[in-house]
Amino acid sequence: MKESRFSIYFRPFRADKATPEELAFRVSWKRTVRDLLVLALTGMALTTAFPGVNFQPAAWVCIAPLLWLCADVSKRRAFAYGMTWGYFWSLTSTFFLREINIVIPFVFGAVLGVFIAFWAMLIPVVCRSLLIPPEVRVRGSAAVASYPRSQVRDEILAMFTLAAWWVILEWIRSWIFTGFPWNLLAATQWKNLNLIQICEYTGIYGLSFLVILVNIALFFTAKDLLAVARGAKYRRPFTLYAALAIVAAAAVSGMGAWKKYSRAYAPENVTEYKVGVVQPDLSQRRAGGEDSTREALDVCSRLSEVLIADKKAAEAVSAEFDSIPVGQPAPSTLQLIVWPETAVPTAYYGGAPICTEYRSRVRRMIRESKTPFLVGTLSYDNIRSNTEFDMFNSALLLKEFPLTGGNIRYDADAAGRYDKVHIVPFGEFIPLNDKFPAIGRLVGMGRNLTPGKAFRPVDLTKDVRAGVMICYEDVFAYAARELVRNGANFLLVITNDAWYPTSTEPEQHYANSVLRTVETRLPMLRCGNSNYSVLIDQFGRTVDSVTKRIDPATGDTELTPWEQKAASAVMTVRVPKNYKPTFYVRFGNVFVLVLWVIFAGGIAIVLRNNWLFRKESDTHEK
Repeated sequence: MKESRFSIYFRPFRADKATPEELAFRVSWKRTVRDLLVLALTGMALTTAFPGVNFQPAAWVCIAPLLWLCADVSKRRAFAYGMTWGYFWSLTSTFFLREINIVIPFVFGAVLGVFIAFWAMLIPVVCRSLLIPPEVRVRGSAAVASYPRSQVRDEILAMFTLAAWWVILEWIRSWIFTGFPWNLLAATQWKNLNLIQICEYTGIYGLSFLVILVNIALFFTAKDLLAVARGAKYRRPFTLYAALAIVAAAAVSGMGAWKKYSRAYAPENVTEYKVGVVQPDLSQRRAGGEDSTREALDVCSRLSEVLIADKKAAEAVSAEFDSIPVGQPAPSTLQLIVWPETAVPTAYYGGAPICTEYRSRVRRMIRESKTPFLVGTLSYDNIRSNTEFDMFNSALLLKEFPLTGGNIRYDADAAGRYDKVHIVPFGEFIPLNDKFPAIGRLVGMGRNLTPGKAFRPVDLTKDVRAGVMICYEDVFAYAARELVRNGANFLLVITNDAWYPTSTEPEQHYANSVLRTVETRLPMLRCGNSNYSVLIDQFGRTVDSVTKRIDPATGDTELTPWEQKAASAVMTVRVPKNYKPTFYVRFGNVFVLVLWVIFAGGIAIVLRNNWLFRKESDTHEK
């Protein structure tokens, strides 16, 4: 009676008495364990390339082992290998979610791992069908094993097909089930200033394409070197040359962008707009009581009063402009004060006593400083009853309004308002909660926000129109693009990452959003609750920060955006007077469309070769 694999596994193993079946099983089992260990380690290693560690070289090499292990296995095993690699990469890169619930990153690992699994499943299909001619495959495994090496032409076709498939899956991940474009491969290069400049044409997907292209080229190079070690003649790694040439061309084109957009932002072409940024560094308090709400209001008010006092001092100096030495400009005054997303955990226009105090304090500061405020708060519309209404995560522009007769009315109605359009599933709303209320009770959110109707800029002045994004909207390229298409001429982000006080999430959030400035070629002002309250220019450089320190050795000022502390500062946003939309703003993800064409072409050749293989097989059998 034939032994089962179960009995083979548990029976004491002796190599001298092992059957061929048992030896084969043991070798296969050990290889699988080895492969899974390599996949887990290299998947986790890729996380070091993302913000938090920022070891960029890991991004260019850590996917190659997945290709190596999947190239000559079945589709089912390749899917499992891809799932393993993707799970451990996703688990470690989103492990910050443990600060909400320890279970979440383990669930996310499985969800995001599926995308890598679908990519890996195609690796053996492409490698067999494009790299080995049908007439060789039809002669059996021995002929395939003895086939010397694939043609450079076929390797390049396979490289582009697999690279296109990777980016297509990233693009799908960015919108399916509301989307999660967090830590796409492009985010590993956020500090590579020359390379990221291509985003004005390709969006972030161009960066991802370059990184995966090099990984695939390294796989083919390693495969070729193995053939040389086994006796084949050395051949130059033309596939790697091609990939590196494309990366070099992208970097060189990026260098040219510096000159072009430096001219576009010359002093005569911009309007300087002074914004006071308040970073209160408050603990997370989504459902704060009256005491915690008042504490938040006290901190934000105190930091705003500092800005207002500085403004008054600057205006006093301006009044004595004649005493300023020739050639030194008079100080300009503060034009806007920004508070982060729902820093004060109550509705500005709410009916509770603390809401009345909230309005009273802000109105007083507006009146005394003659400065508008932009605050993140909850808003209510379409109130049908005490329990039925639409609730929004909003940014309110509050300013004074002159009335006839010389009287002044202070923000009786907000001068502008933006309602967050892309709200967070399971954070701001429960998907399908109306059909399955049990989901809401299980998650225990206690609320469902309503998405805003459109990406409408907020008019701050006649010439300054802010494209406001709230929380993780700045991770979505389409959000910034729509705001700019609707007239925004600078980007303004208000966010609250206090959910993650000890993890890498704030830096990952920041880095994922930096690329918006290059895609649109507009500056971004970022107001965070805890840290990363910064000003980013049109090249993706951080040029100012609320938090700074003096280097004791050189005396130079160093930006410290990662510092978690309460602070406020004035930043000067250089808003372009005659903004010209970038290629990406005008046409969107054309690059992804090109990759669809490349992928379709590669798959068409795969199908043709498989058809020829079946045809040769039928002929051979006859």
